[in-house]
Amino acid sequence: MRRVLLWLLILPAVPAAAVGAERFNVDFGVGWQGCYRPLEWTPVEIGISSRLSKPFGGALTISAQQDELSTLTISHPIVLTRDLRLYLPLVTKFAFSGEDCVVRITDERGRVRWRRSYSLWDSPGGPQGLNAVGTNELLIGVSGQMLFGLAFLPKHSKCRSGEQTGKVHVKLKLERLLPWDWTGYVSLDLLVLYNVDWSLLRSEQVEAIVEWISNGGRLLLVLGSHPLPAKHPLAALLPLPLGQPTQVEIDRNTLTRWGVRKTRKRTVTCWLRHDSPGDRRSITAPPIFAHGPVGFGHVGVFGADPSVLGGEQKGNLAPFWIAHVKPLLCGRTLKAGSAEDSEESDDYYPYTYQLGDAGAGSDAVLNHLLNVKQLRPISIWWVVLLLVTLAVLLGPVDYLVLKRFGRLPLTWVTSACYVALFSVGAYYGVRALRGGRLQVRVVSVSDGIAGQETAWSTRYSGIFAPAGHDYKLAGLGPRDWWSGIAPHGGYLEEEHTWGRRQIYCLQHDGANSVTSVPISIWSMQCLVCEAPVPALPIGATIKRQQGELMLALTNRSSQQISGGSVRMGGNKLMRFGSVSAGATREIRVRLRKGEPWDACLGDPDEREYYLYGSYGSRPFHTDAPYFAQGSLRRTRGIEEHLERGAAVVCVRYDDAPVPFTMADRSCDYSHIKLLRLVVFPED
Repeated sequence: MRRVLLWLLILPAVPAAAVGAERFNVDFGVGWQGCYRPLEWTPVEIGISSRLSKPFGGALTISAQQDELSTLTISHPIVLTRDLRLYLPLVTKFAFSGEDCVVRITDERGRVRWRRSYSLWDSPGGPQGLNAVGTNELLIGVSGQMLFGLAFLPKHSKCRSGEQTGKVHVKLKLERLLPWDWTGYVSLDLLVLYNVDWSLLRSEQVEAIVEWISNGGRLLLVLGSHPLPAKHPLAALLPLPLGQPTQVEIDRNTLTRWGVRKTRKRTVTCWLRHDSPGDRRSITAPPIFAHGPVGFGHVGVFGADPSVLGGEQKGNLAPFWIAHVKPLLCGRTLKAGSAEDSEESDDYYPYTYQLGDAGAGSDAVLNHLLNVKQLRPISIWWVVLLLVTLAVLLGPVDYLVLKRFGRLPLTWVTSACYVALFSVGAYYGVRALRGGRLQVRVVSVSDGIAGQETAWSTRYSGIFAPAGHDYKLAGLGPRDWWSGIAPHGGYLEEEHTWGRRQIYCLQHDGANSVTSVPISIWSMQCLVCEAPVPALPIGATIKRQQGELMLALTNRSSQQISGGSVRMGGNKLMRFGSVSAGATREIRVRLRKGEPWDACLGDPDEREYYLYGSYGSRPFHTDAPYFAQGSLRRTRGIEEHLERGAAVVCVRYDDAPVPFTMADRSCDYSHIKLLRLVVFPED
């Protein structure tokens, strides 16, 4: 009878559960045709349709391991209507060789209505697997048309960075699937918009591309049959303005150099105006291609549709794309050939992922954040003293005392009391050594360009928890993008044990705001935040006077500048002292040969010792954050400005106000604020 009642209860529930699962149809896509960069922001495309009879309100949640320590969980509010597909372009981070990504749909009460785990690593490079693009490889995203041999570029070219060679990846994404947030383009080395139908792009997508370029992105715009409107936001970034179409003749030598064969000369229709003077821009001859810096990024434009030049749509056209892609790259070069034949390719180490300068810079910053006395190992002598004392009490002391009073059978009680007493004492002893107040340590890097209102900031934060709790942050900015960050020692391994730390964020309205950070007792959770910020609180002008530079530095902040430096191309450097709050100081600058900017990272062959050393083993170098994750792109852009004759003024604020607070908790704050302002000297 009991079995019959049990089956009567189970059978009605089975069809109901199956129907509930079928009410949601979810499409899931990651990266740029599966390509991504570990620890960097990666686009995630989710499409949802439902067969519910009533509108459904709730949230979509994606959860995946973002590094070896933390799982990043992102939620986005949703409203579903029957037979109306909802498209959500989200952005998250994935660890190297991450196992899966869990997607959930919850209702307004937080109940899970749909759940599925998508495998990310079962078939690397396949339709359902991710392909980790190495730091020495080139990832080019293309939207629009892939004509004129662009699709063959990976087979007939290779990327070279320093002494290492890597592959070239060209991945297509439809106009309507382009990310809506600037973070969705971070994994790209170059975005190519080839004859894009501009009517298909949303304003959010265009704004995201503009912000990404300002923060160090690289764009190549190839015009075609869909002319770019003159008032389009991207038109304002072009090195040459758009005008009426004109006929430009390309000679045979140029066509041969581009790989176009079996033709003498061609006449193409060009949309660029040639009467505009070039200012820090490069214009080719014939004047059909131009490129120049925009913010901390770089923009190039080819003023015609190259497919009208003719030529075979194969590898012989690789020289054309190499000629127009190479000027937009920074610190790398693109050459004809195949990376598969090179022994220096990243595939030579298939089970590790090299992080390069970004890993060394990030670990140096984390080395500073984790340098608190509560996290230092407890001296072994305390442990020895505790064990020896316990052994003495349990042995001769306990025996002699009980024997004197004739109570030896009570040793079962007294020994248990000793163990309990020492356990409580050990807990409170460790708490005294490793406890204390809640601490927030921050290192921030803010970069701007003289004459431009928008600047960019990257904040590296460490929250030390004296007690296990679910901590919340207050005072967050409306455009902040938060995620976790962890030390890695310069490389990632495919086989490792994942940590269980959690970071919960709400991604909505162009931001990824952290909502909850659970932290275990006596440990530190490190976070990184990237965001556009208003103009920097400093102003600077530089004038050349008789072989010297006259720097006029204005400190608009209410806090004193602790010190700074002026750097120009050729590793020319001069340091200066403090500047009072609200004051202007004139400094006569005599630049001298200094160390390269990345000398603070040390020799690449010796970085492992530095990164694996005990916290605080070496002093914190304030140039190291410039090469950390989130700041390296802007550093490369600043280096390009230096090569073009600009100067960068770097200042430091010690014990600056922290841009956020811990909600409903008192704590100790420490903030090192670094500012960099690119200035163009005047004669």
